Amino acid sequence: MDTGAGWRIDYAIANPGLAALATTAEVDLAPTYAERWSDHSPVVVDLDL
Repeated sequence: MDTGAGWRIDYAIANPGLAALATTAEVDLAPTYAERWSDHSPVVVDLDL
């Protein structure tokens, strides 16, 4: 069973100006362990550009 705990190796890195434009950020987890296509959990950041 995947609890979502553990090391995060996927990051979004930005300078202070770009970081200020971030509106949301989330870790994109598959609905179930069986539906995972990778052992990574992608980080998704929306920017108001």
